[in-house]
Amino acid sequence: MNRRMVGVLVLLLLLTLPGVSAVSLPWSGLSIFGASSGAYPIRLDGVEQTGNIAVVTWDVPPNCLSGYGTVFISSDGRTITEQVSLGRLKPLGKKVAVFLNVREPVYVKLRITSGNGIFMSSWVRLEPQSAPRVFSTGYTTTYSWGDGEIRPQLVPIPVIIGAIVSVGFALWDAYDAYNACSDYGEDSIKCTVAAGSVFVFSLAMEGDELVGVLRHGDELVEVPGKLYSTLKRLDLVEEVGDGVVRAKERFAHIFDDIVKHGDDAAKALDDLVRAGVSKEAVEETVKHGATIKEIKEGVKKFAEKSSSFAVSNSGNRYKVVLEKGAELEKGGLLHAFLRHVWGYEMTSPRKPVTTFWPLGQKIIDPETGRVVQLPKVFKDESELREFLDEVVERALKDPDYQKEFFKNGVPNRNFGIPVDLKKLGLHVDGVDVVQLEFRFEKGEFVLKTVYPVKGSAVWEYNRYLGWRVKG
Repeated sequence: MNRRMVGVLVLLLLLTLPGVSAVSLPWSGLSIFGASSGAYPIRLDGVEQTGNIAVVTWDVPPNCLSGYGTVFISSDGRTITEQVSLGRLKPLGKKVAVFLNVREPVYVKLRITSGNGIFMSSWVRLEPQSAPRVFSTGYTTTYSWGDGEIRPQLVPIPVIIGAIVSVGFALWDAYDAYNACSDYGEDSIKCTVAAGSVFVFSLAMEGDELVGVLRHGDELVEVPGKLYSTLKRLDLVEEVGDGVVRAKERFAHIFDDIVKHGDDAAKALDDLVRAGVSKEAVEETVKHGATIKEIKEGVKKFAEKSSSFAVSNSGNRYKVVLEKGAELEKGGLLHAFLRHVWGYEMTSPRKPVTTFWPLGQKIIDPETGRVVQLPKVFKDESELREFLDEVVERALKDPDYQKEFFKNGVPNRNFGIPVDLKKLGLHVDGVDVVQLEFRFEKGEFVLKTVYPVKGSAVWEYNRYLGWRVKG
């Protein structure tokens, strides 16, 4: 829809009706989106129109006490072309009215997302009833063909104006709409003109966010606009109609975690993606029992910091590097953390066996769905990382392990070293042997991965045989 052709001025009015009690009405309990979705219909009360200025009033079901309001606009009554937020509403189960400046035929509907469900009206068709006149200055305004003015059905009753926002049409039209709707607000309107043709009257609650509506299983869930924007930007959701989105199937576990933990999970996911962790890797790791926030905090503690050591051979000195790794598939500390703490790729046919660092984490068995509680030896990922640095540092000082870095007098290209902790003078309850794997690239030895291979606290998952302790 061309915004220059259709001007929309939205005014939220909360009409307080004397003598109306919250009784059971016919629409109470009826669902629009299907059984158990929590969406209820809003009944049209009436439409008043003079010229191009229309007021649409809806009766709100008595179980809708407060929530976030959105007006949807369509050119055909099927596809939503624009939506305007009304912010937080408190209709208290009574009435909501909306002002519109109609420049061409349009359809509008109201949605209120509340803690106890989604409330949605049917489409209402509106048509312009006046013709534009052009002044010599080039400005365009709209005059009614007939005499008369819009009068609210309940003029004597005080009302509260929440917010009026006009978008994409001439200031003259906004001024006409302001004159028409000022009778509703009397002295309660405050008016300011923003940049361009945006006309704002505002007594709305400051700090309220837009909301998005997400389908989660058979339920509809409202989320704050910032979180909703993150889901859209990261391409985790898809439209299902009427302004409702659902998770893309391949990111279902991420979606569940965000619905459960809200903004913290969304921000953690955003940070992980910006840091180079793929959504697919996060999805699989969450599937095995981690939360998005746990992944972010673990990555920060275990993988973000780089360490470097040195090893010498025949007078040549080489750097030994522990770093996060630019690509998960090529290994690095990020790979070691996701795979050997949270089970990333634990069901891969190419890598059927995965051992776990004992951090007290709970892993969901991919076959049975049961929760497997692992032993807790290390306090957290920071302590595990400090331990790893010490293992590498001591191994490089041991002649037997040092020589594994070279083959026939030249750097070994790709190799692994099973390190006996007792040989290095290290004692960790339940962990006896640690596997270090390196590759030589660009003149440096780079850690590919590290994991425990033996000990009473070392648990192994085999996709064909299940769980066993490597004591």
